[in-house]
Amino acid sequence: MGRFLCMNIGIDIRCLMERELTGVGEYAFNLLKSVFEQDCENQYFLFYNSRQEISFAGTKFDYPNVHYCDFHYPNKLLNSSLILFNRPRLDLLIEKKIKQKVDLFFFPNLAFFSVKCPYLITCHDLSFQLFPEFLSWQRRIWHYLVRPAQKFSAAQKVIAVSQNTQNDLTSNYQLPITNVGFFYSGIDEIYRPIDKGDINLQKIKIKYALPDQFILFLSTVEPRKNLETLVDAFESLEDENNNFHLVIAGKVGWKSEKILKRIEQNKKIKLLNFVEMEDKHYLYNLAKMLVFPSHYEGFGFPPLEAMACGVPVICANNSSLSEVCGSAAILIDSHNAADLKEAIVALNDAQTADYFREKGLSQVKQFSWQKAGREFLMIMNLTKRLT
Repeated sequence: MGRFLCMNIGIDIRCLMERELTGVGEYAFNLLKSVFEQDCENQYFLFYNSRQEISFAGTKFDYPNVHYCDFHYPNKLLNSSLILFNRPRLDLLIEKKIKQKVDLFFFPNLAFFSVKCPYLITCHDLSFQLFPEFLSWQRRIWHYLVRPAQKFSAAQKVIAVSQNTQNDLTSNYQLPITNVGFFYSGIDEIYRPIDKGDINLQKIKIKYALPDQFILFLSTVEPRKNLETLVDAFESLEDENNNFHLVIAGKVGWKSEKILKRIEQNKKIKLLNFVEMEDKHYLYNLAKMLVFPSHYEGFGFPPLEAMACGVPVICANNSSLSEVCGSAAILIDSHNAADLKEAIVALNDAQTADYFREKGLSQVKQFSWQKAGREFLMIMNLTKRLT
C-alpha cells in the first residue's frame, strides 16, 4: 500500500455530539476508531462546536496524533453564517488555533460547512433525493439549505457506503465514477452469538419485559422503514398462529401516529422505543428472527448485525439491502404483506432458520471496521497525492 504522506487532517465530529448515537454517529465513531488505530503518522484535528462543555461519553478518542479543536459559537449563528455567507472556513478556524496548515478535511456526513482545503465526504444514502415523501418538511428544508449536489460535486472524493449508493450518486448527480469511491461499513465485534445460558440475556429479557419468542424489528419508526407492511403481515399471521409476538425497537420518528395507534391496539406487538446501544446485541440474540422491510437503505446495519448474532433475517429486496445481504437473507417485496407473511412462516421452520443462520454468519464476515479503516486510509492517501 505504500507509506502514507504525513498530513494534517481536519475531521468534523459534530455528529458525535448526540446524547445517543444512531446511524451516522455509529458509522463515524467506528470508522475513526479504526483509522486512528491503524495510522500513527498523520495528525488529526477534530472539529466540534458547542456553547457547553461536551463529555463525549464513550466516544472520546485517546491517541497521541488525535487532537480536539473545540469552538463555542452559537450553533444557529454558525449555521446561518455558513448558509448565507459560506463562512467561516472550518479549516482556517483550525489553522488559526494550531498554527499549522490543514491539508485535507473529512466530513462523515452531510452538514453545513465551508472549507478552503480539499475534502472528502461520506454519502450514506440519497433518500432525500429519491424519496422526498419519506422526509418531514423540516428535513426537506434542511437538505435544500445544505445543498447536497454542490457539496458532492466540490468534494475531492465522495465516499459511498455501498455500490448501490455509488450508483445513485453517479446517476443522480452525474458525478464521474472516478470521483466516487465506496467501501462497506463494518459490523462491530460486539455483535456475536451469545450462549443461551448467559445471565445477561435473562436480565435484558426482564428489563424490556420481552415475550419468550418474538419477531424483531429494530430501526427508527418512520415512513421509510415500512412498518405498515410488517404490521399487515403480522396481523394476518395472528389468525393462523397465536405463538408469534412482534417487538418493535427504535426511536419514534416523524409521521408515526397512525402506525403507533395500530401498535397500541394489538396486545401481541410491543414497542420498546430507543434501545441502549449496549443492550442491542442481547436483544438480537433473544429474537427468533429479524424482519427489516425498509423501502430504501444506503447500507442497512440491522440485518447484518442480526446475522452476526446468529439470527435469521428477512429483508426487502431493494436498494442496498439485496447487495449487502445477498442470499443470506430471505428477500421480499417491501410492498407485499403476503410475501412477507410467507417468509415469516418459512423462517418459523427450524431447518430453514438454521440454514439462513449459517448463511448469515458467513455473509457478515466480509464487513469489518478494520478493513473499512484501511480502505479509507488508501483513499485519503491517494487524494493527497492528487492534490
